[in-house]
Amino acid sequence: MKHTDLVPNLFTVLHEPATGRPAAPHPVVCGALFSAQVCALVVAGRLALEGDRPVVTGVRAPGHPDPVADLVVEAVAHARAPRDLHSWAAALGGVVHDRVAEYLVEAGVVRREAPRRLRPTPRWPAADPLRAGRARMELDQMAADPRSFDLPGAVAVACLLAAGVDDVLDTGSGLVDELVAELPTEVGAVVTTLARTPVLPMPGGGRFTGSRLLVESAVLGRRAADPATRADRRHLRERHDAGAALVGAGRAEEAVPVLEQAVAEAVHGLGPVDPDALVAEGNLAVAYLAAGRPEVGIPLLVDTLDDRERTLGPDHPLALTARDVLAAVHRTAGRPAEALAHYALVIAHRTRVLGAGHPDTLTSRLGAGLSHADDGDARAAVAELGSALRDAVEECGPAHPVTVALRGALAECLESAGRPVEARSEYDRAARDAEAALGPAHPDTEALRDALIS
Repeated sequence: MKHTDLVPNLFTVLHEPATGRPAAPHPVVCGALFSAQVCALVVAGRLALEGDRPVVTGVRAPGHPDPVADLVVEAVAHARAPRDLHSWAAALGGVVHDRVAEYLVEAGVVRREAPRRLRPTPRWPAADPLRAGRARMELDQMAADPRSFDLPGAVAVACLLAAGVDDVLDTGSGLVDELVAELPTEVGAVVTTLARTPVLPMPGGGRFTGSRLLVESAVLGRRAADPATRADRRHLRERHDAGAALVGAGRAEEAVPVLEQAVAEAVHGLGPVDPDALVAEGNLAVAYLAAGRPEVGIPLLVDTLDDRERTLGPDHPLALTARDVLAAVHRTAGRPAEALAHYALVIAHRTRVLGAGHPDTLTSRLGAGLSHADDGDARAAVAELGSALRDAVEECGPAHPVTVALRGALAECLESAGRPVEARSEYDRAARDAEAALGPAHPDTEALRDALIS
């Protein structure tokens, strides 16, 4: 779950998507949202605690406008007298609720249903069920597999349970106490202070071993102890490159903790929407997928895509790369229709910006052709792959790896379409080109030779 979406995500979890009915009385919902907002500001370094009073300490993360967070910070900064968390919750809880609701309505995630005679408050049913239900699905997954908890997910669940809303997620007993024990000290203090149900002190347990929650909490703990410990950009890039190299070498399980550390340091040192943080998160998502953890990798990839498009624009190479990877994930997971929808956007952007024969564009066209084949549409697959192959030969040459891959895929689709003579011709040409470019012992060359023989 993204730090930038913590409070809006909690809002969607606290409202039933179909009816918009809140999961608790309005004051309880407002209190949970305010608690999450203060936690998010503490994590971002903009607020700290002096006893039970919030104080302003930092500035807004660059590149990430957050009007609701700004409102809370401004209120605390210009208060005539110090106020404790409970006083601020009473004063600002309803405001936070209303502003977050307005944001979600404007974003097309929920819609507002006006109050009725026997229902004095509005309801907020989903306008986009997929987006409105995403956070609940992510938190359900974290509750089922505590190893998948990240810090914003842990804060959301802790605020939910501490407010006494324990029937939205299947969490079992005692989870809120264990979560608070693993949160950064001041974040845990916010949750405990504003809790409507007692939070029992507990030592950190082993339930969250291997989770990003522990990595992020450790990074924030070091920052709290010594603000000068934030890693510089060069160090972060070196750590990220080391993790990415492990993924490329087929050692994804080793790469995961390296990239988790890189992401935590980048997010909390540079900001959650800094380009280096977004690149690191994308590669962490790929590492999770390669390590056989799609339940963690896919939500992170979707969140990273959203942030890249929102921050950098949909035409930015980083945004296009994330969407292309997401398309490939859908294809390999047996969802060709979803894959084709993503590939269509990527191909359109890359064709316009890079050209139809650029290797990146051709790679996406290859994925689209294979998705058509997976969808049972051999004719569309042959048309897509044939067109891409012609552009590849013209722009990249017959021995370029992407050209060889396109020709091999086209041969396979021709065979599936009942055109064996054409398929054999393409297999033969692909095998010869692969041998010239890659060598006779390369696995791709051998695979094409085997296909030709069979």
